[in-house]
Amino acid sequence: MKKPLKWGLTPFLFFALTAMAAPPTAVSTFHSIGLYWSPEGGAESNAAQVRYREPGGEWKKGLDLWFDARNNEYRGSLLELKPGTAYEITLSLSSGVQEIIKAQTWNEKFPVKRRVEVPAGTTRLVIEAKDSGDEKDGYVVFTGHSPIEGNDAAESCVAIRQGVHHVILRGLVLKNCKRYGVMLERQFEPVLDAQTHDIVIEDNDISGWGGFENNQKGKGLADTDGAIQCGYRRETDDAKRPDRIIIQRNRIHSPRHSANPWESRARGRLHPEGPQAVNFDRCGSNHVIRYNEIASKNGNHFDDGIGGGDNFSAAGFPWADSDIYGNKISDAYDDGIEAEGGNRNVRIWDNTLERVYVAIANAATTTGPLYVWRNSARNMGGMYQPEAGGRSPRGPFIKGGSNQPQANGGRAYYFDNSAPDAGAGLARSGGRFYNFVARNNKWPPSRVNRADGPFEIDR
Repeated sequence: MKKPLKWGLTPFLFFALTAMAAPPTAVSTFHSIGLYWSPEGGAESNAAQVRYREPGGEWKKGLDLWFDARNNEYRGSLLELKPGTAYEITLSLSSGVQEIIKAQTWNEKFPVKRRVEVPAGTTRLVIEAKDSGDEKDGYVVFTGHSPIEGNDAAESCVAIRQGVHHVILRGLVLKNCKRYGVMLERQFEPVLDAQTHDIVIEDNDISGWGGFENNQKGKGLADTDGAIQCGYRRETDDAKRPDRIIIQRNRIHSPRHSANPWESRARGRLHPEGPQAVNFDRCGSNHVIRYNEIASKNGNHFDDGIGGGDNFSAAGFPWADSDIYGNKISDAYDDGIEAEGGNRNVRIWDNTLERVYVAIANAATTTGPLYVWRNSARNMGGMYQPEAGGRSPRGPFIKGGSNQPQANGGRAYYFDNSAPDAGAGLARSGGRFYNFVARNNKWPPSRVNRADGPFEIDR
């Protein structure tokens, strides 16, 4: 696995360290392979072309790797690959240097070591490291037929303790959890030398979660609690952050409390604060979030649908080598998808967003490259000042940029997205918005200008 950036390093300090010449490496998911290469002679003028094929198949051409002069590294991704498939990959510089590597995408069939039936009447499921499966024999599956009803004795309906790995949480109904539906916990006393990884959260129904007034922003605001929550803000060792968390085919709906709107008569203009379907706080990399239905039927809105922190950093959410696709997301007062920070080989595609203020937030893309394609948004608006009467302004499809130079500069690609009623296509909401390529998108005019820096845009 590609070693991630250290959270303790600022983006400026990281990129001040020139990478040594190194052979290419690859990091896979089900449908993508992230590529990294630091050859001798790397330069923006020395293009790195990519070809790939299945064993015995025809060669296909990928998008050229992007050269990052800040650390003399070529980076990029192969997209929409077949799961569980081995690929031969050829990387070639214009100068003639060539490397060949092999990489395999993840298999969608998870071997099962054993199954655990959650007993009826359970109010909290705690999964310990000793309950883990293993890479050789497979996953341990936790499932059940009776709902897990939350109570005031525990913050989460399901606690996945630090060090758990190769576990599947499947087909559970989680209701009225005090704060979180599923919590990936970090232990504090004593601090553990263990990593949580290879966790699959699938086919669950989560509703009615979330606390109130536990935040630090004043009274009368719902907490930023995730139906699926991962909090590692106090961790200093990247090797202990959870990696390879798969969240798929869940129905996440109807939180207990509503986020506040951007503007109301009672509070004036105030950034939304409140529940999220997925909230990852400095929670590792190489994640996949796909095919989830995120909505609200009880009138309570999300802050963001899927998101995390920190926005202006070399890490952020979902940090690196991660995919977000095929999700249906609605009813968010702020962002449908918040993918901000490093965005290093992050891919976002085929998501459908409705009744959100901003469809996809990318403020900022520090490291890159980020790929955003074939997403669609509709019925935007109504999220900014719903208590003030009349039709509210619509947010942009993409918000990006930063006024902090060290938090900007990563390449981002926007292809074939559709948002006919967005307030804008791309908007420099976070500050200067540059180093992106936008082609064949069906959205209103973008709010960028030549002073922002290098970019390619067809509208």
